[in-house]
Amino acid sequence: MDVDDLIRLALAAVGAVVFVLGAATYVLVDPFADMLPSTFAVAALAGLVAFLLGLWAVRTAYKGGVDQTAVPDVELPRSFPAPGSDLDLTLYRLTHLRQGTSEYRDQIQSRLAEAAVAAIRQRENCTRAQAVHQLEEGEWTDNYQAASFFAGGSPPSQSRLDRWLGDDETPYEQWVDTTVDAIAEYAGIEAATEPEPTTADDDGGLLSGLRGGDGDDGPRAQAGYRDQYVDENAERITDSIVYNELIETGQWRGVTAFALVAVGWGVITATPAIVLVAVLGVAFSAYARAAVPPKLAALDVERAFDESDVIPGDVVEVTVTVENTGGSFVPDLRLVDRVPGNMRVVSGTPRLATALGSGDTATFTYEVVAERGTHEWPLLAIGRDFSGALEREAVVDVEGELRCIPSLRTTAEMPVRQQTSLYSGQENTSTGGSGLEFFAVREYRESDPMNRIDWKRQARTGELATIDFRLERAASLVFLFDARDASYVAPEPGEHHAVDRSVEAAVEAFGALSDQGNMVGLAAFDTVPCWLAPSAGDAHLERARRMFAGHPAMSSTPPEESETEGHYVDPMTHVRSQLSPESQLVLFSPLTDDYTVEVARRLDSSGHRVTVISPNPTANRTVGQRLARIERTMRIATLRERDIRVVDWDYDSMLGLALDEARQRWTV
Repeated sequence: MDVDDLIRLALAAVGAVVFVLGAATYVLVDPFADMLPSTFAVAALAGLVAFLLGLWAVRTAYKGGVDQTAVPDVELPRSFPAPGSDLDLTLYRLTHLRQGTSEYRDQIQSRLAEAAVAAIRQRENCTRAQAVHQLEEGEWTDNYQAASFFAGGSPPSQSRLDRWLGDDETPYEQWVDTTVDAIAEYAGIEAATEPEPTTADDDGGLLSGLRGGDGDDGPRAQAGYRDQYVDENAERITDSIVYNELIETGQWRGVTAFALVAVGWGVITATPAIVLVAVLGVAFSAYARAAVPPKLAALDVERAFDESDVIPGDVVEVTVTVENTGGSFVPDLRLVDRVPGNMRVVSGTPRLATALGSGDTATFTYEVVAERGTHEWPLLAIGRDFSGALEREAVVDVEGELRCIPSLRTTAEMPVRQQTSLYSGQENTSTGGSGLEFFAVREYRESDPMNRIDWKRQARTGELATIDFRLERAASLVFLFDARDASYVAPEPGEHHAVDRSVEAAVEAFGALSDQGNMVGLAAFDTVPCWLAPSAGDAHLERARRMFAGHPAMSSTPPEESETEGHYVDPMTHVRSQLSPESQLVLFSPLTDDYTVEVARRLDSSGHRVTVISPNPTANRTVGQRLARIERTMRIATLRERDIRVVDWDYDSMLGLALDEARQRWTV
């Protein structure tokens, strides 16, 4: 119980005592009346208590405002943080909140040191020990401040002019900023845009993570209120309706405060007119106290789509109809359709404010851009009584689903490496045999077919020779998706996260590879096992389409938020154990940490040729995001040094262009 509650209870107790004394004064008669306080003293004391309670009510009304249900923003798709936002969060907590001083400082220095060592090794082609020595000695850069960051220096002092101009960036933040820029310059990474302050709230979730408290700061924790449907203390009323906790809005607090102050002052000053005026406020306050919670259990909701089976990118019209089938009138009703977080409203509004009498119906329509997956979502209904003192929130489950299954397009030709199966296809090998493309001429053997004898050479020289053509075999590939928490990142608020971009790329390439006669499978590593063995045929293509649309490991909504339980799936055991010896891998990952680099290296060294398709989710607005861009660039360089092909795919470019640029680099 806080101080406000204690004071309010104490004043209420004093008021009760005064009421008892006042009642006793008027009821009891001699000889006991002489033992009680005078009528004026009791009235004055009662007025004083009412006046103090009124002042306290004024303070409460001023501080508390009006309580109401937090209505989610359903018109725009949800936002995911950009890589590096975790460092921005750590830096903000260290410099502005004064938390974890030594621990956070060590974390920041260690992370910048790893990026600097990687850049030195890449540029100087030296060992790690040599790179660490250069870093400690400050030999890697001419920037004194950046060199001193790793050599036990201290941050530069803030000038009086900066303080006078109100520069919010602390000296330590400036020091980190300068060091990151020096590492980027050393690594040859140019800034795409001018950096912005780390405290801006458009960095993909930095400050939203701070508002979330001390819990998980990952992208799933920062998803926001939009994807939370019911409270912990919610009560299920019917099969389709759940009541969240009842809210007392407190919008009559001001009237109550006025009534108490007026009554108290009128009694103390013995001014009947003021007491009479206060009666009106008392009446309104009593009316609010007698409020009856609105009844929303009789709401019947239907949702209709103009098309229920669509492909990603289609515009779908949604019509919601709400009927009050009960016998009570709902004077204030707000309806919010909880559009799935990966969809964008492009026309109309998924909201409606109305009043519904018994048997009345309300309808609203809006249009959304469909995204892959099978979508079902509830309706939020918020009702108030006539006085507005009580507010009830109901979550209504609505029947009907929107199925959005991607079509396997053939717009991007995925490069296939020379590791093929025994099945015929369109991939050229380094082996001669029957085929279409000339390979070589060799001596005739008795088992050679007649149609492969070089008759022109026989007529010219009299010797029999056989023409060999380049064998064409089918490749066996597995598309492997990095669907961990670290992959749910995006460069801009509202952009598709990297898992979505990876699936988009796979959808483009899957159909093209299948049309060429290759066998393609699917796998992912996350908390949910995902495996589709390489195969071909129409049935296999349909299974792949369904997995692209609805498998939890490749979902637009992270598996934990889809109420999917499980343990982390290690690709070294789950995937490698099921791969055939001739299978190669196409790994889709944003490369936001070193784990995926290790996965690619180990799978490639085990005999499965690996090609990495990496959508680039990095941004350049904050110091943490710029550091994440440096780290990702170093990871790509590490993979290429190990002869692992990497397609660095920018968010604002087409996959086909990125593949063409990669092919040119691979053929040089």
